[in-house]
Amino acid sequence: MISLLLACSARIALVDPPDSRSSRLPAPDGDLAVRPARRLTLLRGGGADGWEQIGARPVSIDEERVFAGRAFPMTLSPLLSGRTTLTEWAAEHRETLLQLVRENGAVLLRGFGGMETPQGFSDFVMGLRLEEFGMGCSAAPRTEVAPGVFTANEAPPQEKIPFHHEMAQCEDKPAFLFFYCEFPAQTGGATPIIPSNAVATHLREAHPAVAQRLAARGIRYARTLPAQDDPLSPIGKSWRTSFNTDTRQGAEAAMAAAGTTWRWHGNGDLYTETKQMPALVVDGRSGKEMFYNAVIAAITGWEDGRNDPLKAIRYGDGEELDGEAVAALLETGEWMAAHRVAFGWQSGDVLIIDNQAAMHSRETFTPPRRILASLWGEALRRPEGRAEPARQSSR
Repeated sequence: MISLLLACSARIALVDPPDSRSSRLPAPDGDLAVRPARRLTLLRGGGADGWEQIGARPVSIDEERVFAGRAFPMTLSPLLSGRTTLTEWAAEHRETLLQLVRENGAVLLRGFGGMETPQGFSDFVMGLRLEEFGMGCSAAPRTEVAPGVFTANEAPPQEKIPFHHEMAQCEDKPAFLFFYCEFPAQTGGATPIIPSNAVATHLREAHPAVAQRLAARGIRYARTLPAQDDPLSPIGKSWRTSFNTDTRQGAEAAMAAAGTTWRWHGNGDLYTETKQMPALVVDGRSGKEMFYNAVIAAITGWEDGRNDPLKAIRYGDGEELDGEAVAALLETGEWMAAHRVAFGWQSGDVLIIDNQAAMHSRETFTPPRRILASLWGEALRRPEGRAEPARQSSR
């Protein structure tokens, strides 16, 4: 068995967060919270027997880094290729796979085979029996290609998409993100990832005063939504698509329910400002502080003819960010770019991200490139603890 890489040139030591007024992310109340997989004891021990039981093994990739003593991401490949499809393997070892994602923040599945189409990817995610999750609040333009499966952000290939937690600016956020590579770009096109706790730790150590203000005051997101979808913008989803309505009354009802304030423009565009939301949170499962937001994405990437990125974030009490905070956040974005993991996609790869623990982004690329995405909630369960059957997605 190829051993898991435990050292690299850039090792980052993480520490428990200091006392703060950070919000807390609840621990999951799903199948994994009440019925841990027994195989994990063997896997943690590093013995071959545990990996043989699940028919997969951890392997090293050149781009991985070590955070808090763990290779990131964990990469799994089949022990014997061609023995089973990825969909069959994942369904059989569902609890173990999802728990590994929870423990490592991200898991890359490589070399399994047997999944060549969007429908195959849909069958894979449906087989994991997770809570359905809608796409309405996402700022990204996307196209549904199979049940529960969408194109990844359809922003132009020359546009970078900065680091963020998926839908951090929304009231409801997905628990798991799945990305599937149908075919990689000619050049570029990686989906860089980084542990959110590492970012929070850097902000606390490099900019303690700013971190404390963000933790205490929270943030608000400000964005102008177009009247019609704008495929040339990375944040070009219209208010009609976002709120699934053709009327202003329908949009206003949805915004009022979410605590969002708004202002209509004469051309039909819609300015929105969210309620106060956290910038730093403590994960209820691990007790670690996370940089759980979309701030870096907003102040460096929410830019088009309607939006100025430097006006996209305010403190939670409504005041504009001060110069020190803006400079600290921009420096943190640079730190993230220097410490990210950006592996080259291979056809058939599946990346699973714990959205509470890891942030992701997108590099520029030379087309063609086809990465599909699927967003889901927590693992389903019946009252007695057995998982419920998958339901057809209506997204």
